[in-house]
Amino acid sequence: MPVNENERLRSLYMMDLLDKKDDERFDRLTRMAKTTFDVPIAVISLLDHDRQWLLSRNGLDAQESPRNLSFCAHAILEEGVFIVKDTLADPRFADNPFVTGEPWVRFYAGCPVRLPDGFIAGTICIIDTYPRPFSSAEINTLLDFAAIVEDEFFILSLAMTDKLTGMPNNRGFYRSGEKRFSWLKEKQKKFSLLYFSIDNLKSINELLGKEEGDRVVKTFAGFLTKGLNKWDLAGRLGGGEFAVLLEETPTSGVDAFLFFLQTQMDTLEQPPDKQFPINYSHGVIENGGEKYDSLHAMLEDSGKVMYAEKRRR
Repeated sequence: MPVNENERLRSLYMMDLLDKKDDERFDRLTRMAKTTFDVPIAVISLLDHDRQWLLSRNGLDAQESPRNLSFCAHAILEEGVFIVKDTLADPRFADNPFVTGEPWVRFYAGCPVRLPDGFIAGTICIIDTYPRPFSSAEINTLLDFAAIVEDEFFILSLAMTDKLTGMPNNRGFYRSGEKRFSWLKEKQKKFSLLYFSIDNLKSINELLGKEEGDRVVKTFAGFLTKGLNKWDLAGRLGGGEFAVLLEETPTSGVDAFLFFLQTQMDTLEQPPDKQFPINYSHGVIENGGEKYDSLHAMLEDSGKVMYAEKRRR
């Protein structure tokens, strides 16, 4: 396990790549890798908590496998390409079921692939059923394939990331949030959804300019993100509106999060020539798993609660 395993998994889950099938952008790379290296199997793998999910595979039928049997679990601990020229001559793998049985792995070469934030998602790897050497030129070619995979990850992240704040945008929050919502509901966990709006953002933009408005949005987003626990999720829905999905635990939840946020806001020091408060409203739907079947429905109601509170004020 990598030393930063919890952070790595959080980053992987935020990208929402697991359990996705038949993505041509990745399938074309495994087809090319298989042909380029003249091997029967080429794979782009993602390392989940206890499984290996094959984002793309050419030459294999299985979509996932146990992580504890995975060659890629070793490869992600390496800085460069991880090579096993003959699995039967390597005590780490000689009795591996994938070596002694199908797909009869005798050669493996895998290169870690990183997400845009630098955490390792998994590998791109090639497999042969016979021992073979692996030249320096082939190592460089596999590194090039890994760089292309990372470019595709970056393009995907741009579509789900808010450029100003760096947090998930509307699309990114829904994609990751619906998956998190389903998991929390399935495990019968208590969780809440908060909807925030910066009340005076329009006035700040009009009186002080969009640059100052952007600074306010970034500041508020930073406070929201700072208050999250490991598996909580926050996103910018647009303008000065944000959503936060929180799991309720004995030591954390809505009250603790709101207290932390207000404490941060109270300590905010404005420049001498810009003495204005950052006012915000919020709506909360608690323990949503008992009432809602989707994050979208829960978010709509939390927004209604927030706007009702804003009108009352």
